[in-house]
Amino acid sequence: MTNIYFICGFIGSGKTTYAKALAKKYGAFRFSIDEWMIPLYGEHMEREIFDSRLATLQALFKDSARQLFTLGIPVIFDFGFWCKADRDRFTDWALSLGIESEIHYLDAPFDTCQQRALSRNANLDGKSYEMTPDMLNLFWSWFEIPTSNEQVVWIQSDTQVH
Repeated sequence: MTNIYFICGFIGSGKTTYAKALAKKYGAFRFSIDEWMIPLYGEHMEREIFDSRLATLQALFKDSARQLFTLGIPVIFDFGFWCKADRDRFTDWALSLGIESEIHYLDAPFDTCQQRALSRNANLDGKSYEMTPDMLNLFWSWFEIPTSNEQVVWIQSDTQVH
């Protein structure tokens, strides 16, 4: 059966590295918001504009995922899924299509995420946003760590896909 994997985690938690390994393991197609958002729209923008563009890309990715499902190809959404409401909305969407889904949460402490994100600033490749400590603190205040009542596969941030 075709699956969809939702990769959840904070900036610098290792989501994209993990998602790439998962894609290789399962022969899945990976959709990464940052890898599309930055080339299409550039770096930072007002939150309302970002949210609108994010919604557009997510809708396009969902349409593409439906096509991939008909071909039997698993899909990975490397979106972050910072809010429980987003996680619920996407798992409900997958359920409505009859597609099995899993949320994989990259569990990394804020200090580790901050260190990785700030280090990544030295070698941005057009696929990651430049981050400042103030931005990371603000974004952390928005992040909702999955709770024990959510069905989530917990991955330690240094865990590799086997």
